[in-house]
Amino acid sequence: MGQDQETRRAKSSTIYAPPELKEKLKRLSEKTGRTQWKILLEALELYEAFLRKPRAKEELPIVDKVVWYIEKLAMSIGALKENPSNENHQKTVKTIQQIRERLKIDTALLERAVADFIKAVNTKASNGAEKHIMLDEATIELNMALKSVLIEIVYTYILKEKSEKAEQGQEQS
Repeated sequence: MGQDQETRRAKSSTIYAPPELKEKLKRLSEKTGRTQWKILLEALELYEAFLRKPRAKEELPIVDKVVWYIEKLAMSIGALKENPSNENHQKTVKTIQQIRERLKIDTALLERAVADFIKAVNTKASNGAEKHIMLDEATIELNMALKSVLIEIVYTYILKEKSEKAEQGQEQS
């Protein structure tokens, strides 16, 4: 060990962190080729700038907002499929409406799939097998429609292949 490294070690200290954080930091360090302490320092500088400048949040990529909507939509659909209550149905409809209005994404297929799913849940079938088939078909339709909306969001906002609706919506903002 060189004298420079010995001096640094003598002046350093230990920070206790959960193993998950340490592992994430280690992977990021290996991926970027930067030392762990430099990654932490840059993260702290970014956080400090964010605290000093509340508008810095607006300057952060829209990806953060978009990923939040993706997560919210996927979780809402999952909750509806697990428990198709009236409350979950209304929450899902509201989330879809937010996606349509705020992200300017065409959600018509998903809206119809949700309606079809709820109809299948509430339909009385002559036997269990018939009901199972109806629910399976409605669930498949719902999954495909969700996937379609998520792909459109990704293409529009993350891959920056803007649709005409998204461009018009951003011009109005």
